[in-house]
Amino acid sequence: MADRLFGITDAGKVRENNEDEFIAYEVMDNKFMIAGVIDGVGGYAGGEIAAALTKEVVLRELATVEPDLISQLLRVFYLANEQIITHKQGDLDLMDMACVATLAVVDRQHNLFHYIHVGDTRLYLFRDHSLIKISHDQSFVGFLEESGRLTEEAAMQHPKRNQINQALGLASRQGMTDAYFETGSSPFLPGDMMLICSDGLTDLVDAALITAVLSGSENLSVKAERLIEEANRAGGKDNITVVLAKNDKAPVVYGTPGGEKAAKIQRPVSSALTEPVKDTVKTTPQPFQPKQKSTKGLIFLLSALCLLFLGTTVWLFFYHTAEGTKLNQPGIAPVTALKPGFNVQEKMIRDTLLKLKGDTLLLADVVFKTPVRLSAPLTVDRDTLILKTKGNIIFQSDSAYKGPAIILSPKCKYVKIDQLVLENFQTGIVSYNNALDLKNIRFNKVNLPVQVGFVFQDQFYVNGRVSKRSYAADSLAKK
Repeated sequence: MADRLFGITDAGKVRENNEDEFIAYEVMDNKFMIAGVIDGVGGYAGGEIAAALTKEVVLRELATVEPDLISQLLRVFYLANEQIITHKQGDLDLMDMACVATLAVVDRQHNLFHYIHVGDTRLYLFRDHSLIKISHDQSFVGFLEESGRLTEEAAMQHPKRNQINQALGLASRQGMTDAYFETGSSPFLPGDMMLICSDGLTDLVDAALITAVLSGSENLSVKAERLIEEANRAGGKDNITVVLAKNDKAPVVYGTPGGEKAAKIQRPVSSALTEPVKDTVKTTPQPFQPKQKSTKGLIFLLSALCLLFLGTTVWLFFYHTAEGTKLNQPGIAPVTALKPGFNVQEKMIRDTLLKLKGDTLLLADVVFKTPVRLSAPLTVDRDTLILKTKGNIIFQSDSAYKGPAIILSPKCKYVKIDQLVLENFQTGIVSYNNALDLKNIRFNKVNLPVQVGFVFQDQFYVNGRVSKRSYAADSLAKK
C-alpha cells in the first residue's frame, strides 16, 4: 500500500504538541483509498481533541463507501461538526476548539477521486510534472492570494495567514451556508499523484519546491519525508502533515515500428502549441539487415512510410510545458486539408484538440499573434481538459458566426480554462453540470458569458440546489 498511499505528520521545530491528524487507509478490499489531513486550529485549547474526533467519525462512516459519495462526504463532515460542538458544551476551556480538514476518497476502479474541504488545509493534483491546486483556502489571505492581490511569497509571509473563516466546530449546521464545505470530483488517471497537506507545509515551502520533490523518482514515503524535511529546514513553525496518494496503474504505452522487440514509449500526457522546432535531436538508425528473399514489397512499404513521415513533420510542434517546465515529448498536429470556413489558426487548434492524448493544452502567443477567428464552436467532448494560454490569446467571433465560442459536452467532468479572452460572441461558454473552472477569463462584448445546464436521467426525481460555488467578476487577475 505504501507504493500508492502514504501519510506522515511531524510536530515541527517550534511547537511541543502536534494538533494534526492524517488518514491513509484502504477500504472495501482496496477498491477505495481514503486520504485526509485534519489540522486542529492552532492557539485554541482542544485542537488535538477536535482533530481526533473528526478522524474517528471519518473512519467509522467511510468503512463502507456509498454510490453517492459526495453526499456521504457531506454527511461525514456534518457529523464531525456535531461531535465537536457536543463535546465542548459545558467546558469553557474547549469553547473555541475546532479543526480544518481536507478529505479525498479515490475510486481505484474508475480512476476518480471525490473530495470535501473546509479551512486552509490543501488538496493538490500532481499530473504531468504540473502541480494543480484543487481546494480553495477559506481565509482572507487565501482569498487575496487566489484573486491576485498577493503573490505566493507575500501570502506565505502575511501575519494573518492562519486566520480562517470556516472550520469544523465553529458553527452549528443551522448556521452554515450551502457553500460552507467545498466538494468536488476529478479524474485520477494512471500516474497521477495527490497531495493533501496542512498549512505547516505550504506556509514554508512554495509550489516550485513541492513540484521538484514530487517530480523525483523516489517512492511516496521518501517524497513525503522530504517535504517534511524542507518545511523543517525553513523553520518548522507549525505542525507539518503530508498525505500522498498515487494511481499506480501502468500508463498506456505504444510500440514503435519494428515488431515485437521495438522499444516502447509512454504516451504524451498533454500537447502544446508553442514555437516551432528550431533544433532537433538526431538519432542514428539501426542498420537494416536484408533477407535473402525478394524485398520489393518491403521497399514499397518503407517508401510509403517515409512519405507519411515527411508529411507529418510539416506540422511538428514541441515542448509541452506545464507551468513553464519543458518536457522532451513533442506534440504532433495532424495534416489535413482545411475545411471550408476554417482559417489556419482555427484549424490548428481544432486538430490539436481532437488529437490531444493528455489533458493539458497550452496555447502561446508566439504562434497566435493575432486573434483566432472562430466560425464554429470549439467543442470539448472529453473527460478532462486544462486549457492554458501564455500571453494575450483572443478568441474572436467571425463576422458571420452567431453561436457560442466553446461548448463543453455533458461528458466533461472537469474543464479548466486559464487566461483567455473571448470577444464578440453571442454566448461565451456553454457548460453542463459542474464541470467548468474559470481563471482570469475576460469577456469582451459577449451577450451571455457563461451558460450552464444540467443533465438528468429521464423520469428520475431530482434533488439539489444550484450555486455550490459561484463565479465572481474582478478587475484584477491572478498572474
